[in-house]
Amino acid sequence: MFTGLVECTAKIVSARRSGDMVEMEIGDVPFAGELKRGDSVSVSGACLTVVVPGRNSFTVEMMPETFDNTLFSKTGPGYRVNLERAMAATGRFEGHIVTGHVDLVSMVVALKSHGKSRELDFTLPVDAAGLVARKGSVAVQGVSLTVIERGDSFFRVGVIPETLKFTTLGELKIGDPVNLEYDILSKYLKDLLESRTLQVDGRLTMDRLAEMGWS
Repeated sequence: MFTGLVECTAKIVSARRSGDMVEMEIGDVPFAGELKRGDSVSVSGACLTVVVPGRNSFTVEMMPETFDNTLFSKTGPGYRVNLERAMAATGRFEGHIVTGHVDLVSMVVALKSHGKSRELDFTLPVDAAGLVARKGSVAVQGVSLTVIERGDSFFRVGVIPETLKFTTLGELKIGDPVNLEYDILSKYLKDLLESRTLQVDGRLTMDRLAEMGWS
């Protein structure tokens, strides 16, 4: 589990298919020497397993499914990523619960600066609008952010100067792809409602909720 609080940024050195896996090396990593084989690291929001630790870099493996459905299929050597090691059981929980399971690749569609801070708009599929709530949490590039507005096909976050400076969010431009993970609580709630057949004709109705004891 991660918290969405980025420890540092680093660069992709290489990414190549090796049999049925994809190997990706991350370089210029300040804490690389502390990693060991099998450790989990959030790489711009994707939970990946260290297979080759090194003094200044580390190599991770991912299934082609993960590679093809994250922004890594759209990037290459030199691309800067956000890194966070898995949270220790004794650690402080200061962000929100981030699993490192990327839900989709979103895109920057608007950007507006307010002094040293910035507002960013990202695409949001219409059928996923219920998974993102105003004042709720979302992970963009592995960074825990608060949603300040949500429309039918987009959501907006505000990013403070500290986050812009010490993560890759300050480098984003309109059209750039980003890894997006919805709040795990919203996903579990959606699954619970669907599994209990609370939907009628594809919609959740007040009558059906009343039948289940909600008022």
